[in-house]
Amino acid sequence: MTTGFIRLRQRQLLGLGALVSLAAVLLFLACGVSQLTKGELKPPKVNLKAVGFRAPQPEGWPLTLVLAVENPNPATLRALGYDYEVRLEGRTVAQGVSSQPVTLPAQGQALVEVPVLVKLKSLPPLVPRVLAGEKLRYEITGGLRLPQTLGFRLPFRFQGDFAPSEGVERLKPFLN
Repeated sequence: MTTGFIRLRQRQLLGLGALVSLAAVLLFLACGVSQLTKGELKPPKVNLKAVGFRAPQPEGWPLTLVLAVENPNPATLRALGYDYEVRLEGRTVAQGVSSQPVTLPAQGQALVEVPVLVKLKSLPPLVPRVLAGEKLRYEITGGLRLPQTLGFRLPFRFQGDFAPSEGVERLKPFLN
């Protein structure tokens, strides 16, 4: 009788432990969602560090961008993957999705290699503006999928304008 009681008690404690563990995990996940909805998670800052060029293909021009991604948050961000879209003058010139995990240290930075396929068909309407030396509007949008937010996206958006000559100057270090 005592052994049966002990086994029953052990099962009850194991069940209670599993329930407490599940509650702790759900609370942790809810905190991530709460941080995202409250705007407490800040989007990463991105700087171009290198460009790898490959031969153009019929479907586009494959590049590899090496980005320094800075995490302004006080906690490490572990992304399950990311997505992005690059627009020039409102035209999508590149987009992609990656399921490659990325870890951004708390208030630190990591180098991330991003494969990009530039859509060559989207570029001809931009040629007259480029030849005239006019500034082009750009917008880069996307998001990081974070496990602590149940895979919801932490969105990012960068926009501005640049003259084609400025673009060439910024690329010169990568062309040598």
